[in-house]
Amino acid sequence: MMSTQCAATMQHRRPSLRPFIITRSTFAGAGRSVGKWLGDNYSSWWHYRLSIRSTLAFTSFYQMPMVGADVYGFAGNTTESLCARRAMLGAFAPFYRNHVEYMPSISQEFYRWDVVAKAAKKAIEIRYRLMDYIYTALKGQSRDGTPSVTPMCFAYPKDEDTFGLEEQYFYGEGLLVAPVVEEGATSVEVYLPRDEFYDWYSGKRIEGQGRNIKVDGVGLTDIPLYLKGGVIVPLRTEGAMTTDELRQRDFELVVPVGKDGTAKGRLYIDDGVSLVQKGVTDVEFKYAKGKLTVKGKFRFGGKLKIKKITVLGKGKKGKRDESEEVSVQVHLPLTGEFEINLPELGRI
Repeated sequence: MMSTQCAATMQHRRPSLRPFIITRSTFAGAGRSVGKWLGDNYSSWWHYRLSIRSTLAFTSFYQMPMVGADVYGFAGNTTESLCARRAMLGAFAPFYRNHVEYMPSISQEFYRWDVVAKAAKKAIEIRYRLMDYIYTALKGQSRDGTPSVTPMCFAYPKDEDTFGLEEQYFYGEGLLVAPVVEEGATSVEVYLPRDEFYDWYSGKRIEGQGRNIKVDGVGLTDIPLYLKGGVIVPLRTEGAMTTDELRQRDFELVVPVGKDGTAKGRLYIDDGVSLVQKGVTDVEFKYAKGKLTVKGKFRFGGKLKIKKITVLGKGKKGKRDESEEVSVQVHLPLTGEFEINLPELGRI
């Protein structure tokens, strides 16, 4: 009741703008009005792991789309390694905040350790490039209830081996996040269902066999990320310091081809603050047989451009482990449908 009243009061004060309220205590239905942080957690590896399953519970079961834990932990003294791991994991939750009690815990800003600053910069860069992708997922949750962050079993309900997975998950529909969760570890076991996956950093195809793979060499500035085949991911070409600056960046599309040789995705953009929009960009992408079809409304974003398209999984020679990268300058129309024939655009 307090949460919803706060939202109503904020809306009364600024009728044209969305209220943004974060609460600690919630009840069923609160996600319609407010976001949530997961309370006074501790600077411990146990609470680091617990934050993953707690976030999944709130996004997927309780319909609280905007949720996350205090990065590093609120109470107790953190460590350099825990800070680095948490700085990276926190970037892949809807709500991302470094927060600590004033006394007696030590200060834990990102810049206090060189390795933590490096880890945070890397994760924040990826987060900002993905901002429109996760915003689209959040819009989807408000539209039809499809969770924006989900446990593995939501994507693979027939695979019983996904039912107990609590420490890897999907950020949006297409990005698999699999963090290191043990103190001192530099490797992690990642379960890949029988499907097509692609390494986020290299684009290399990995065929899921319905079993764990061991990922070694995961340093304090690394977090394993995988793209799910068949899900097109819209990205900004580079990161930024603010969301306003980010909106000046062009787009690129990453097209990880699924087992059937196709992929699809969606992009939703609005002004980010208004309750009633004057115009939005809401488009669907479909890829098949070398052609990318773009269909929908393009009514927000200024001189919005798709600058680059990368198809993962099937290059010109038809080999499943190749990728094809094409440079494009597509100025999107106001509305309608058009096709991009990728093979004709040449290869870099």
